[in-house]
Amino acid sequence: MPASELTPKEYLSVLGILKKIDFFQNVPEEELKNVLFSLQKDKVEANKTILFQGEISNRLFIIREGSVVISTKNKGQKLVLAQLDAGTYFGEISLLRPISATATVTAGEAGVDLIILPHESMNSISKKIPDIHERIEKVIESRLASKKKAKEVDENAEETAPNS
Repeated sequence: MPASELTPKEYLSVLGILKKIDFFQNVPEEELKNVLFSLQKDKVEANKTILFQGEISNRLFIIREGSVVISTKNKGQKLVLAQLDAGTYFGEISLLRPISATATVTAGEAGVDLIILPHESMNSISKKIPDIHERIEKVIESRLASKKKAKEVDENAEETAPNS
């Protein structure tokens, strides 16, 4: 099913979700309400890929219900970096600049309901909230550091594993 617009009945619950996102903290409610009209929703079946590592993206995905698995390839092997649940998000790097995804994102066992924030909407927010880019950069730095650490742990585990 392709992404579709939110219905007016969904605005209040989605506004509540937006308010809980770390980099939207202290953004005036009026600004968040303006964003509602540009959001889309999508329902993804269990275990379906939402975003492939290397795919160019320019959207933020917010998990409304369900979960996703974030994974990457490390020496040809799949390495699970994280599982994200309702109220969390992914794709934040592409809010600042369209870029290839740094990991693959797959819907969890029960599927996932997503709210999608297009890059253009973020541009209009950033005109009114000048420090929003810095807020997102902090999130990105933290997530990239976690990814690097997960790869190092995986590589160390390989080196210390007994040879069979």
